[in-house]
Parts: sequence; structure tokens; C-alpha cells
Amino acid sequence: MGEFVDGADSRVDRLLSDLQRFQGAAARSAQRLALETADAWSDDGLVRVWVNAQGVVVQVEFDDTLLSEMTSADAGAAVVQAAQSAAAKMRAKTDAFQAGLWQQVARFGVQPVDEFNGMRPEVPLSAPGSRDRRAISETLAAEADRKDAQDWRLTIRDND
Repeated sequence: MGEFVDGADSRVDRLLSDLQRFQGAAARSAQRLALETADAWSDDGLVRVWVNAQGVVVQVEFDDTLLSEMTSADAGAAVVQAAQSAAAKMRAKTDAFQAGLWQQVARFGVQPVDEFNGMRPEVPLSAPGSRDRRAISETLAAEADRKDAQDWRLTIRDND
């Protein structure tokens, strides 16, 4: 019986050691990803936009020659288009990183939790107050109205 326990202990120790190495490597990889940026040009060549790992714009450069020929509305549209393209590139980098991470995690017998994928909302790229944003808001409000108010009844009492 002692051999079985010793063998199990060594397998557990090896698994824990592998897990610790993986955690360290994953943390370093995540930090490297956090330093990544992505960039894109607007289709008209007016503006180049860089975004960080969260898709937040961190730098914008304009072609001065083209800028002098544009209206403010054209320039704004070019910035939005370039920023969305850069953010899409960054999202692709993030997705590739996460896929690689799950491949490494699978070595430990852990599988991705697919149920959570459906919880990630589709984020609209349209302007605030746009038709598609209003439609989504109206749909959410209608769904909330259909829910039974009895589902979430909370009573707090002070018995002191």
C-alpha cells in the first residue's frame, strides 16, 4: 500500500510543479500581451490609429496634407473607422492568445467552459444614440419587462 501512496504523491507533486510552471508562464505571457498594440489606417489614408490590448486608442496620427482637404465630419469618420480596424486586429491577437492558453490548460485535463462564450455580448460599433443601439436597448427593456417581478423578491428585516 505504501508504494501506491508514494506513487500517487509523486504524481501529485509533479502535477503541482507543472501547474506552477504553467501559472508563471501564463502570467508572463499575459503581461507581454498587455504590452501589445495594434494599428490600422483609415481607408482614405488620412489617419493611423493605435490601440492597446484593451482596444483603447493610445495614439492617433494624421496625414497633414490630406487633413487640410477634409471636413471635421470626414476626419471623425476616418478616426472611428481606423480605430475599429485596429481594435479588431487587437481582438484577433487576444483571441489567439486565449486559444493558446486553453491548449496549455488542456494538458491538465481542464476544458474551456463553453457555456460562458454565450455570455459575451456582441458590442455594437455604431455611434451613441444610433438606430441599432436603440433597437438593442428596446429589446433588453422588453425582455426585462416580461420577467416576473415575483422572481426577485428580497426582504430585509432588522429583528433587534
